Amino acid sequence: IREIDFPEGVLVGGVMKGDKLMKPTADLRLEAGDIIALFVMASDVREVERLLQVSIDFF
Repeated sequence: IREIDFPEGVLVGGVMKGDKLMKPTADLRLEAGDIIALFVMASDVREVERLLQVSIDFF
């Protein structure tokens, strides 16, 4: 999670990996299928969505 440069004030509330709820830590690795609970100001939603998109360079 530490590699994502979220806008100031964005909070990661938790990450669901399968049926397991994980506490967000700097070392937690996000993977396809993970469900992320984020607290985001409405004005930052588009930027957060952009940051979480996967580009062709990912593969």
